[in-house]
Amino acid sequence: MRSLFWKVFLANLLTLLVALATVSILLATSFENLYMERAADHMRLLASGMAEGLKPFVSDRDKEEELTALLALMEASSGAQICLVSHGAAARAYGRGPGSEETPGPGAVELEPGAAAVVPGGEVLCGESMIGAQWNFVDDNGGLWSLYVRATLSGVVNEIVYQLRRLMLLAVLIAVGVSLLAAFALSRRIASPLRGISGLVAQMAGGDFGRRLSIEEPTEVRELAQSFNALADSLQSTLGELEREQARLRGILASVAEGIIAVDTEGKIALLNPQAGDLLGVAQQDVVGSPVRELPLPGNVPHLFAECLETNQLCSAEFGLEQPHRQFLLQVAPVRSGEEGGWGAVAVLRDVTGERRLDRMRRQFISDASHEIKTPLTAIGGFAAAIADGTARAPEERMRSAALIVREVQRLTRLVNDLLSLSRIESGAVKLQFEEVDLPDLVQEAVESFGKQAEQRDVRIEVDIARDLPAVRADADRMHQVLVNLLSNALRFNPREGEVAVSARREDGFVRVAVRDSGPGIPADQLSLIWERFHRADSSRSRQDGGTGLGLAIVRSIVEAHGGSVSAESEVGKGSTFSFTVPVA
Repeated sequence: MRSLFWKVFLANLLTLLVALATVSILLATSFENLYMERAADHMRLLASGMAEGLKPFVSDRDKEEELTALLALMEASSGAQICLVSHGAAARAYGRGPGSEETPGPGAVELEPGAAAVVPGGEVLCGESMIGAQWNFVDDNGGLWSLYVRATLSGVVNEIVYQLRRLMLLAVLIAVGVSLLAAFALSRRIASPLRGISGLVAQMAGGDFGRRLSIEEPTEVRELAQSFNALADSLQSTLGELEREQARLRGILASVAEGIIAVDTEGKIALLNPQAGDLLGVAQQDVVGSPVRELPLPGNVPHLFAECLETNQLCSAEFGLEQPHRQFLLQVAPVRSGEEGGWGAVAVLRDVTGERRLDRMRRQFISDASHEIKTPLTAIGGFAAAIADGTARAPEERMRSAALIVREVQRLTRLVNDLLSLSRIESGAVKLQFEEVDLPDLVQEAVESFGKQAEQRDVRIEVDIARDLPAVRADADRMHQVLVNLLSNALRFNPREGEVAVSARREDGFVRVAVRDSGPGIPADQLSLIWERFHRADSSRSRQDGGTGLGLAIVRSIVEAHGGSVSAESEVGKGSTFSFTVPVA
């Protein structure tokens, strides 16, 4: 019954039924009154006609029998009760009196006072079950007569009214049937467009804005449908713009390097970008809607969100996570949720492991550089003081002190030159002169430059270069510096009667050059650090071997400037292999 169709249908049907019932009652009453008026006119005409027919008989008293017989005939033919009354001194009456059921004889009717004053003419008398007419006339002798004609209504009138009511009932039933069809059609015509609008609204609520309504009638519903179509167009345009804005926002959030975590006023996660999920090792769909304390953060970090929501102030903290060890900086800022909403919070999670490592390396570099510079300066100062104050008096001691000073100055010079070279390469101050370089010739030249040193240490250098090795695109001088540094390290850390092998092979658009030694090897935990400045795998090895700790760092910088990469493999007690790649020309 809650359906609009049935409500409209029943309302229309009820309205039509009430209208039909009212019209039927009014018509029945009108027809009954009309018939009564026609019956009264008929009785008046009947009375006047009878009076004209009786006038010849009432003038002659000798015709009383004929008069009586004529009255009986008139009663029989008309079905009415007839009474004829004379007025005057010798009043007479024939037939039934106006209020009597018996037929009196002549002179049996007593006239009411003033009856003699009755004038010719007629009138109709109606009762609840009777209708009568009185007609006054003057006979040929000048006598005044009154003719009373009376008939019952229970007969003809009631039968006619009954037939009329049956016809009205039949008409009402037909009208009700037509009304049912009309109400059904009208209700359907009104409800059907509304159902279409309801379906459109349901589809819009489900996110489908592609459907449109086409309604011709009625006008008001058509205008409503047009309004909904305009609303759907506006919503589709607005939602499309919102989706584009969300796509842009998702693109921005996905492109930033930092992790973004947004929480609502209740401290539940509203948004977590892919970077934050990768940094914390969680999936976005698994944590959105959950309390922020469920994130894999140290125990005190989630309290930053609560503190930010409570104070509406920027809060930050730095913490570390293990496996693998990483250092993070978390900054939580308050943000308002809408114009009238409460304060939420947006956190920026940044991996500062590299920055902290660079800080440590910077501090270590300063410490190492200071130590590397301080050691030769201390030696130079000591030997110079010995010469100056006469401590080294003997010529042999003076010569020995001077030689040591020269050696430390040379060591200091190499250190400064390596630092300057490394700084210039990393800053891009060194402009590489790229050309096609024949790598086998370059390798052979570098190996020959260490021939005497290898012979002194009884170290054998073997060269294994592929015959079809293509030319490389490189700066020949810098590539020679790379080979010299690697060979120098290999000879320095190789034992006597050891072996150094140099090989070159093509590898996916690059040429890989490897230098292998038979030295003591490098522990696995040190392999990722050997390319750093001043790093020594064996910190107990004497610095008097002539190395500055910058050779491998210079190698890495030069190779990466060429677009290649460096790598190292080693096993303790079985030697090490250092390799690099350079693009094919």
